[in-house]
Amino acid sequence: LLGGRKRVTLSIDTKLEILKKLDSGVTLSNIAVEYGIGKSTITDIRKSQEKIKQFAKEAKDNGTVKSRCIVRKAADDAFDKAMHLWFAQERSKGTPISGVMVTEKAKLLYREMYPDKGENHFKASTGWLCRFKNRHGIRQLRMQEEFLTTDWNAAGVFKNIFKSFIEQHELTRDQVFNCDETGLYWHLLPNKILADSSEKQAKNFKSSKDRVTLMATANASGDFRLPLVFIHKSAKPRCFANVTMSALPVHYYSQRCAWMDKGIFSDWFFKHFVPLVKDYLTSKSLPIRAVLLMDNAPSHPAIENLLTEDGSIRCLFLPRNITSFIQPMDRSVLENMKCRYKRNLLQRLLLGSMQFESYTDFCKQMTIKDAVYMCAESWNEISSESLRRSWNALWQCIDNTEPDNLENNDQMEINQLDFSEVRQLLDITMEEQEEWLNADKHENGHPILSDHEIIELVRETAQPDSNSDKEGENPKKIPHMQAEECFTACLQWLEQQPEATPINLMMLHKLRTLAAKKLVSNLKQSIIKDFFKST
Repeated sequence: LLGGRKRVTLSIDTKLEILKKLDSGVTLSNIAVEYGIGKSTITDIRKSQEKIKQFAKEAKDNGTVKSRCIVRKAADDAFDKAMHLWFAQERSKGTPISGVMVTEKAKLLYREMYPDKGENHFKASTGWLCRFKNRHGIRQLRMQEEFLTTDWNAAGVFKNIFKSFIEQHELTRDQVFNCDETGLYWHLLPNKILADSSEKQAKNFKSSKDRVTLMATANASGDFRLPLVFIHKSAKPRCFANVTMSALPVHYYSQRCAWMDKGIFSDWFFKHFVPLVKDYLTSKSLPIRAVLLMDNAPSHPAIENLLTEDGSIRCLFLPRNITSFIQPMDRSVLENMKCRYKRNLLQRLLLGSMQFESYTDFCKQMTIKDAVYMCAESWNEISSESLRRSWNALWQCIDNTEPDNLENNDQMEINQLDFSEVRQLLDITMEEQEEWLNADKHENGHPILSDHEIIELVRETAQPDSNSDKEGENPKKIPHMQAEECFTACLQWLEQQPEATPINLMMLHKLRTLAAKKLVSNLKQSIIKDFFKST
C-alpha cells in the first residue's frame, strides 16, 4: 500500500489467537498494535469467527491450521473428501504413495464418481495436486521404502526407539498407556439358536450383526483402566430417555456407521483421557507426564494435534507393520473382553428364556443400554495382571527380562471362561460356539473401504438416527416412591446373602436414602399444612 501500512497476511492459527484475545477482553486497539493490522481487519475476523473456527476444526486433524491463511474449501468438496479418505486409508496400510499415483487415482475416482462427465472435465493437473497437498497438510509425496520392512526385525528396532523414549521422558509403567479399538456384534447369537423350529430361516434377523465400536485403554502397570469408549450409530436411542448420559459407565459417542473417527478420538483425548490421567497421576504422587501408544489408523488424528499445551501428555504411533506383534490391547485383551461379553449375553438369554417367545424376540427386546452395561462389566472383569502381562512383549526391553509365553497365558485366561453349562442348555457344539465367538474377531474400529464405498460415504449427508431403537415405547420415568421401595427390598435381600459386604450394603443404603430424600423434597407444603390442620 502506498504510504500506508505494510500488508500483513494472517494464518488461520493467528486468527484463532486474535479471537481468543477478543473473548478474553483485549481491546481492538491493543490487538491492532500487536499484530500490525487495522481495526477493520479485526472486525472482519470477528464477523467470520464461526466460519474460521469450523474450518480450523476440520483442518486440525490434518495438521494444516498453521500453514493456511484463507478459509477456502475445494471447488468440489465431496470429491476432495473422497480423495483424502483414500489417501489416509492407503497410508494407514503402509502403502508408499507418489504424486503421480495420487493424480492417476484422482482421475479414476473422478470418473467413477461422475460417470456422466467427459474425460477432459477433470485433468488432475499439477496445480490441483499442489492445492490438494496444501489443503490436507501433505508435506511430501514420493516413492519410498517404509521405515520398517520386516516384521520381527522392525519390532526389535521399535523396541529400542521405545526404550529411548521412556528413558528420555523418565516414564514408569503407570505413565504409559495404550488404546485400541474393536468391533462388536452386540446381539449376535449362534446360528443354531437363530434357526430353531420357529425361526428356521431367521428371516427377521438381518440386524443381528449390528455393530458397535469399543475402545479400551489401560496403562502398562495394569493399575488404571479408563472407561470404554462406546460408539453406536444413534446419538440418543429411545432406551436412553430420562437417562443421565454422563453417568453411564462408558464414554458414549455416536457416528453414523458406528466407527471411530478423528473428531470422536480428539474429543475423547482432551475431554476424558487427559483429565482422568492427570487425576490418576496426582493420586499416585507422580509427575504429570504420560504417553498414549496407538496404531496409525486413518481414524486417528495426527499425533502433533494430540498434545497438551505444556506437552506433558502426548501420543506416539506404533509402526504400521508391527502393530499386531506388540500392541498391548491387541494381545488377546480385547478378545478376552468380547468373550466375556458373549458369555454374559448367553447367560442373559437363559435367565430371560421364560419371558420371550423366541430368540429373535429376545434380541429385539435387548437394547443398546443393556449392551453398554454388559460391555462395561466385561471390561472390568479383565484382571489387572492380564493387562500388565499384555505389555511384556514391548516392556521387556526396558526391564531387560525375557517375556512370558504371552499367547499361552492369554489363551489360558480366555479358555477359563466356562461356556459348558450354557452350551449344554442351548444344545450347541464346541465348533458352533467357536464360529460364533470369532464372527467379529477381525472387526476393528475403522473400515477399509472400496472406491465405491468411499464415494457413497462422502455423498451421505444424513445425521445419526436419534431413534434407532424403534421397538417398544420410551422407558417410563420411575417415581421416587417406587425406587425407595425397590432399594429397601434389595437391601433386605442382600443382607441375607453370604456374598454381602459392608461396601455394597452401604451403597444400597445410600441409594435408598437418596430416593427417600427426593421423595420428601417433592412433597408440597400445602399437603403438610393440611396434615397439621387435620390433627
